[in-house]
Amino acid sequence: MQWLSDHAEAISAASSILTLFVWIFYAQILYRNFARTRRPRIIINRGHGKDLTALCLISNMSSEPIFLEHIIATLHTSEGMFSQDMIDYESDFGQDARQHENQDEPSRSQTSQGPMLSGSFSHIDTFQQILHRLCRTYDIPLEGDTPSGDAVFQFLDIRVVAIYGSEDHPVGAARRFKLQTGDHNRCTLTPVSIDTKRYANRWQRWRVRQWMRQLDR
Repeated sequence: MQWLSDHAEAISAASSILTLFVWIFYAQILYRNFARTRRPRIIINRGHGKDLTALCLISNMSSEPIFLEHIIATLHTSEGMFSQDMIDYESDFGQDARQHENQDEPSRSQTSQGPMLSGSFSHIDTFQQILHRLCRTYDIPLEGDTPSGDAVFQFLDIRVVAIYGSEDHPVGAARRFKLQTGDHNRCTLTPVSIDTKRYANRWQRWRVRQWMRQLDR
């Protein structure tokens, strides 16, 4: 007790320092949990299949809604890259029913642009339709799902540009799929990465704005 009495000031100072470190530790835990719930989380994946007939699914796993602005598909080939905004697409839903009503009625145009609630998902047609649409836009002849010329398909990138919550600057997500030629002029579709890459910090958001500028060229 005498020793404690003699060193009371030193013990008090050490206790205050230890208490400060404990509060800093808990503050970091609370901040990390808060920051994790505030970070946007957009997932790009395949649905209803694992080949080109699979749907290209966009899921919002963020804690707040997002507003989809652009869904950019980029086809990498041995002869260059070809990009197009896929936010607007044509759906074949109800085509059989329309054949009995009006043979000349055009295919129904739809858009994925708009708000997406937390936990919801959307799709932009199948990967096969995305690939064929890119090839039609850039006059790439096809035999089945493969190019008929000397070009070789390599990768298909899907990029999402969105506004998260009340933030002013866009966030992004991207995922790459490898294209390989199979039997009967068919392509297989394999994700290169296990997860979708997120573009949410300052430098990454600058990259997202670059994607948007490239669409306007």
